Amino acid sequence: MSISIQHFGTPERPMVGVHLAPDNGASPRARFLLCRPIGQEAVRSAAVFRVAAERLSREGVETLRFDYHGTGDSPGDEQAQSLDDWVRDTLTAHQQLAGDGSVPVHWFGMGLGAVIALRAALLAPTPPRHLVLWEPVLDGAAYLEALLAGHRQELAMMFAQPWAQLRASGKVQEPQVPGDVLGFALGERLVAGLRELGALKLAPALRRGLRITCALKPGQANPFEAHAGLPALRLHTVEHPTDWMSSQAMGTAIAPPDIPRVMLATLN
Repeated sequence: MSISIQHFGTPERPMVGVHLAPDNGASPRARFLLCRPIGQEAVRSAAVFRVAAERLSREGVETLRFDYHGTGDSPGDEQAQSLDDWVRDTLTAHQQLAGDGSVPVHWFGMGLGAVIALRAALLAPTPPRHLVLWEPVLDGAAYLEALLAGHRQELAMMFAQPWAQLRASGKVQEPQVPGDVLGFALGERLVAGLRELGALKLAPALRRGLRITCALKPGQANPFEAHAGLPALRLHTVEHPTDWMSSQAMGTAIAPPDIPRVMLATLN
C-alpha cells in the first residue's frame, strides 16, 4: 500500500491529511473520506482510523483521513475554530480526494466528525455516494457536559482521589467552557455552536438523495424512527462500544471489526 502525507486547503485554512492508495497499486473501486472527531477523541481513535484505512486499502478503496484546520497536525489557532469552519474544511478535503469525480466517494464520520460530515454533505456540489455516521453527537449541550465530566474523571484518576476531595484540596480548578478541557482549547465560537446543536436531522440529506448508515450504541434511544423503513437509511448497533473520551481507549490498535465491515457494505 502507498501512504503519503498531503498538504492541501486554502492559504487561510491549510490542512494536513494522510492519503492511502489501494493495495498493489490497483485503480480504486471507491474512495472514502474519513472525518475524525476532535480533541482527545481524535487522539484516542487515531489508531482505529489508521487500521480501518489499511483494511479499506486491501479491499481496493482509496482513503484520506485529515485534521481540520486548527486541530491535530494541521496549523491554525485551535481556540478560534467553529463547526461551520470545519464543515468548510470537510468540503475542501472532499475536493482533494474526489479528483475528477470518476470514482464514487463515500464519507465516514465519528462523533462530532459525523455531525460535521452530515452538515457538509448538504452543501457539497457533488455529495458523497454514501454517508456513514458513527456514534454521532446527538445533543451538543450533553456533549459539553460529557467533556467536562471526562476532564474531572481523568484528573481524579491521575491523583487517585475523588473529584470532590481533589477540588477541595485546591490542587485543581473546576473545568469550564470556553476553556481548556481534556488538554484541548474549546473556543467561544465552537462552544456556542455546540450549545445550539440539537437533534440530528437526517431528512434534508435523505431528500437530497444521500444514502446514510447511522451507528448507535446499544440501548441508545433511536432518534430516527420517523425514517424507519426507508431504503436509503440503514441503522446499525455498535458491536464494541468504546468511550473515546476515556484514557482507557488510548492505544486501541484494533479497529472494532464492525467499522470496516459497515464501511465496505456501503460499496454494494
